[in-house]
Amino acid sequence: MQREKEQFVRFLRNRGQRVTAERLVLFDEIYAQHSHLDAEALLDAMKLKGRKISRATVYRNLDLLVECGLVRKQRLGRDRFVYEHVHPGQRHDHLVCRQCGRIVEFVSAGIAALQGEICRAHGFDSQHHTLQILGLCKDCSDSKGENG
Repeated sequence: MQREKEQFVRFLRNRGQRVTAERLVLFDEIYAQHSHLDAEALLDAMKLKGRKISRATVYRNLDLLVECGLVRKQRLGRDRFVYEHVHPGQRHDHLVCRQCGRIVEFVSAGIAALQGEICRAHGFDSQHHTLQILGLCKDCSDSKGENG
């Protein structure tokens, strides 16, 4: 995490932006989380820790971290954006429950191999991919069966 923090500080300085305590605290919180989070959850986490950070500051800094390449912003479902910190070389895909919003990360060597095969067949140089499967998790599917 220290290397990533140094990268963020360099990124800010190269752009002529200040390295503020708020930015560093937000960075630390994002890298302390091991799940997907949205801007509101990040704002709530900051409030719980007694930090007074505005909603605009959270959104602005999330955008900076995305631009810097340290955080990935992903649309899950139709209306929901979540953020997750990036670990180089670690790729995963998502299952997203349309009812409860649960997100399950998974890694599939078969899917990765198939994507590579498809790219080679089309002479395509892949730089990033996103795969999400929308549906119902087991709990929501089971409860739907009980109610329906």
